[in-house]
Amino acid sequence: MIIIEVKFMSIARQRAGVSAIKFSSEGRRLRDVLNAIVGRYRIQDIILNEAGEVRAWARVLVNGRSHDFVGGLDAQLRDGDSVALIYPYADNF
Repeated sequence: MIIIEVKFMSIARQRAGVSAIKFSSEGRRLRDVLNAIVGRYRIQDIILNEAGEVRAWARVLVNGRSHDFVGGLDAQLRDGDSVALIYPYADNF
């Protein structure tokens, strides 16, 4: 099991109702952890598209770097990593 810090920013913060949490997961792939987080906080529609990929304007950062540069959604997370979820535009969903 890993424990990571999850930061919700902008619209994701408004929708989740919190700015940061500690999140424990049995899975280590970013894809698996991300699905669990967005499902629990009901922000899937602003972070992921119907195919399960990160939406064009959403940003997922792992330890401050875009998920694209750390292995994409198949990146392996480690205990203590930080994941930031950002959707910078007005909530129109």
